[in-house]
Amino acid sequence: MGSFVGLDIGSHTVKAIQLARKGENVFLFAAYRQPTLERKISAESQEDVKFWAAYLKTFFSEGRFSSRDVVVGLPESQVFTRVISVPKMSQAELRTAIKWEAEQYIPIPLRDVSMDYELISDDTSNKDNSKMEVLLVAAPLKLVKSYISILEAASLNPIGLETEGLAVARGALGNFDGPTTIIVNIGAVTTDLVIVSNKHVRFTRSISTGGFALARAVSQALGFEMDQAEQYKVTYGLDETQLEGKVMQAIKPIIDVIISDIKRSLSFYGNRYPDDSVKQAVICGGTASLPGLLSYLAGLLGLEVRLANSWEKISFELPKKSPLKKDDLPVLRSQNLSFTVAVGLALKEY
Repeated sequence: MGSFVGLDIGSHTVKAIQLARKGENVFLFAAYRQPTLERKISAESQEDVKFWAAYLKTFFSEGRFSSRDVVVGLPESQVFTRVISVPKMSQAELRTAIKWEAEQYIPIPLRDVSMDYELISDDTSNKDNSKMEVLLVAAPLKLVKSYISILEAASLNPIGLETEGLAVARGALGNFDGPTTIIVNIGAVTTDLVIVSNKHVRFTRSISTGGFALARAVSQALGFEMDQAEQYKVTYGLDETQLEGKVMQAIKPIIDVIISDIKRSLSFYGNRYPDDSVKQAVICGGTASLPGLLSYLAGLLGLEVRLANSWEKISFELPKKSPLKKDDLPVLRSQNLSFTVAVGLALKEY
């Protein structure tokens, strides 16, 4: 597979990454991000398709990407991702049986979804060794068709679709080495939780709150317009020594909601895998750099907490034909946490 673009269409910002490969080395070739005017991606009307087609054509032109082949992320909140246990069987048997197994877990008719699965391993939670685990992913056909119609209208060639949960795991952890980890991806309107163990995604959950809710809380508490509230959120965060702790007091209840969901997810995972406890939390997304967030999470979760480094496996030694300049690199490095999903999509192998 030649060079392609990892495309992350977020609710507030579109991010894209194109990589170049030489042997086992991966180089940054092009990167770009732009706000979306807070317009949800949709193909429900011809007006929506025209808007997004025009937006993406301009985006790819301004980003100076050399490829129009794209791997695009599907919102975790709109897909069904689950690890299921099934009786041990051959691959051929699994291909036949997976539809019957999937019907138990997917809340809409299978004829209305695009489904894929991956055999993970023998079920480590089952001591009689009679089970195996399968990662089941299903996306509503309506969602898939919306993305494909918009991409094709923008003269882009969709070579792959992947859930944001799988992409963020690859972008945050690279080759998935390391201890069992929960990834907390705090986006604008949702927060996605992904637990990775033994190089596989074993749990995902999407929470319907994110950075926008934090800014709105600041706006309501302090009487600011949203733009000013966003700046105060980013600048002061959970620092109780600033502005008499007023920003911290405004956003803390929402952060606590996210933490409660993280704790529930950890409890669920711990009950299913009592011998495989989560050792660390890795934080990414546009809100991950909120002042005081890491120490606050560490104190309440009892885990090692660190920021993701999406660029860790990528060389910033620019290829000759790259449209990027050396002056662009410091800014891109500082936007590391926002590009995690796009990097994960661009690192996908075919």
